[in-house]
Amino acid sequence: MTTAGCPLCGAPRRRDVVSTGEWRLVRCLGCGLYYRNPPPAEVLRRHYETIYEDDSTSDYIDERRRAVFAPFLKDFRPRGRSRLLDIGCGSGEFLTLARERGWSVEGVEVSPRGAALARRRGLVVHAAVEDLPDDAYDVVTLWNVIDFFSRPLEQMRQIRRVLAPSGAAVVRAPNAVFQLAAWRLSRVLVWPAPLASLMRDAYFFQPLVWSPRTLRRLLEDAGFIGVRLWNSEPSWGDPYHAASRGREHVVSLVKQGLRALAQAVALASRRRVLIGSSISASGQK
Repeated sequence: MTTAGCPLCGAPRRRDVVSTGEWRLVRCLGCGLYYRNPPPAEVLRRHYETIYEDDSTSDYIDERRRAVFAPFLKDFRPRGRSRLLDIGCGSGEFLTLARERGWSVEGVEVSPRGAALARRRGLVVHAAVEDLPDDAYDVVTLWNVIDFFSRPLEQMRQIRRVLAPSGAAVVRAPNAVFQLAAWRLSRVLVWPAPLASLMRDAYFFQPLVWSPRTLRRLLEDAGFIGVRLWNSEPSWGDPYHAASRGREHVVSLVKQGLRALAQAVALASRRRVLIGSSISASGQK
């Protein structure tokens, strides 16, 4: 079974990029979006069940993702009535940090277990964006969420609807430029074995894989203005794999080296070329 068309633009024509016995990653020939075909219906459910199956797993991930949130908490000051909504808030780690810095926070979480962990922290958590009122929030954040969207354009328009006038959406997602380069390198690099192992763990293909071009198109087609993109700060260590402390330090050193390279390329190209492992974008209503 295959999808009827591209999840972003609806175009039916696509080209295989990665093919395994179970699934394919394709590129839309209309807008350039990379997406899994057929869409993995069970990926989202299994993803959240695994993350929130016990408190120790959630705590492990939260600790390593604080580096991802740090630039936002430093650079985005509370604005307007300081109302912040985090889509896919999980256990509420980011919202807790934002609340400590003066934001009035709420979240949306589809996982009952994740929502329960967030509510245990005294956070307000909603089940769906569609249930929220118009013009209700000054900032909406989406940390590695849009790669699981089933109707990305429609869902981003819903997010724009709940933003107050001049409110901002801040989005983070894995970067297709990096993910595909890492996948290609992993196919040919077999020695030394430790480096080959790191390369095999360096990439992953979610249901949707956004490039700077398609992420910009998503926000602009949803009605956002003043869209800008940048290389996102990497998480510390290996958040989704229980690695030894020594291996985590190696992973972090590699990540920081790649981040420095990505920043140099971005600076030299005046941000026209973004090769970081993840990218972030913001746009205003």
